[in-house]
Amino acid sequence: MKSNSIRMKAMLTACAILLSMTLTSCTAFMKEASLDTTALSNGTVMPVVEGFMKNDSINDKLSDAFLPVAEYLHPFIEESDGVLRIEYSMNERKSGLFGSEYGITMYLSDDRNSIELKSVTLSGLDSVKADDSGDYKWINSADIAQSALILLRYGVDFDRGALDEYSDEKFALETFIKLYEGFAGRETDVSELVVSGDDLYKKSLLLGLINYYRDDEYQYDQRTYVYSLSSVASKILALIERDVYGRQSEIVTGEEFGRIISTLHKAMPLHEAEGYEKRWSDLGGFDTDEILETMEMTNTPFTRRDAAEMIGRITKGGPKYSRNFNDHNLIRVEDAYDSIWVRRAVSHDFMNYYGDSTVFAPDAGFTLVNAISNAQVYLNTRFVDWVQYTDYQWDEQYSKGDVIISAAQIAKYFDDRTDEDKAFEVKTVINDRDYNWFYSQMDTGEYSAINCMPSIATMAAHWYDENSDATVIKMRETSNYYDGWTAYQLRCGLSAYNVPFTVEVVNIDNIVKALDEGKIVLAQYSDRPIGVSGHCYVIYGYRRFKNSTTFIVNDSDSLTNRAEIFGRKMGNGDEIEAVFSMWSISRFVDDVTVIGRDDD
Repeated sequence: MKSNSIRMKAMLTACAILLSMTLTSCTAFMKEASLDTTALSNGTVMPVVEGFMKNDSINDKLSDAFLPVAEYLHPFIEESDGVLRIEYSMNERKSGLFGSEYGITMYLSDDRNSIELKSVTLSGLDSVKADDSGDYKWINSADIAQSALILLRYGVDFDRGALDEYSDEKFALETFIKLYEGFAGRETDVSELVVSGDDLYKKSLLLGLINYYRDDEYQYDQRTYVYSLSSVASKILALIERDVYGRQSEIVTGEEFGRIISTLHKAMPLHEAEGYEKRWSDLGGFDTDEILETMEMTNTPFTRRDAAEMIGRITKGGPKYSRNFNDHNLIRVEDAYDSIWVRRAVSHDFMNYYGDSTVFAPDAGFTLVNAISNAQVYLNTRFVDWVQYTDYQWDEQYSKGDVIISAAQIAKYFDDRTDEDKAFEVKTVINDRDYNWFYSQMDTGEYSAINCMPSIATMAAHWYDENSDATVIKMRETSNYYDGWTAYQLRCGLSAYNVPFTVEVVNIDNIVKALDEGKIVLAQYSDRPIGVSGHCYVIYGYRRFKNSTTFIVNDSDSLTNRAEIFGRKMGNGDEIEAVFSMWSISRFVDDVTVIGRDDD
């Protein structure tokens, strides 16, 4: 009996020792577990682990799990010219009696971000269990993969299913608005809009990405095509520059203008039909550096005359336009007879103008917001002409993947910006009233078409005195002048209604100072040929960013034709970029009329 007891104790002791040795061995293996990678003969990268009892078996199983994904992605990684790569990571998920459990994850990466593609669970019992997500099949080109990574770093994710499907307007708007909000760091507030429809529709209206159709329920277009995509891309680029970086009033350099054109060109991906001799891609990219060297303007501020020359030189290099520069009968351009490039740009409709195609303002600084608009108009014009003259064939409708690529090109434009570059709105001054003081010139009698000056005088009267009985018709009757009013008739009308005013020289500082003092400003302007026509508006507020200013205005005939999305009439609460406002005022008159008393 005793000997059995001894034997039993010996056996238990031996088992304990064996179990201890096993646990120690397993723990030692798990502590030493490590991950490395190896490249196969074709360059495909595979994970290799050490620290398990059956390393060769484990690595064979890992290869079975990851090799199909790596081989699928390999061509796209090669196409990316070193931008894309496959990476692996291993982390301990939990510890157990027979060793730890590890997760090995496969990523597609660039130099900043990664997207998880596939993962496996690796246990101390030498078992490998792989997921079956198949989440890599959405990658069907290097451009798609790179675009997804670019958008990811700006907080833009998207449904990765069926990217080869055609894109409708809704998908395109969602993608670009997410991009804008990612840069802005906030969701677009649509609480003030008084229109029906979903939040996407309201955001699109507020940001100016679509027109207002005044329907009870907006119907999204079922396709996204070249003009709609280029329009949304350019507007989002401009909105980010304005609302996030506050740069809309800055004068661009030639280098930056070239980069804007190139960015928007890349944001218009085209699928060309095979078998056509003359192709859009034959036009090539834009070697703007070489053009700037020819112009001797590598990094200097641009005027609109300079921009016309750059666009002319870009166009002249294309196969279509090399035969289209007929310099006979070119349109005359105000103040620009000395520049053949300006006349070509106007005659061939290569650029967007300040208000009218016969006005170019060649010596005006080329502001960022105008540079973006001009680049888009130029590219659309170039495309239309190319199609018209070459019988060009392309797949007109874009896929969801094309939209992703387009959005990523806009995001990439800002890649070198830092958080310190951001300049959200720093000051807002709005000298509004809590009652309606806006007056339209429409339906104001016999002189409705030319009643802009009586209309702003009437606004001023009601802004100053809520109980004023002035109307546009009564205001016009303060003068016997039966044409469009000048500043003289305007000020006589103000005096007739006891509205105090002063006269100030036209410049941004004077107008901002008046607004800071709680006053408003009446301004005449013209963005058309001098002597043909002029217009006017009331400046009653401003938004100031780090490097730019926007005036808030009431325009009796709506200079922007803004939709009535806030429950206000068109022209009530329009916004206009201040540098352009000063150009259009000062080329027409020398002064503005400031409403209000210093002691009010």
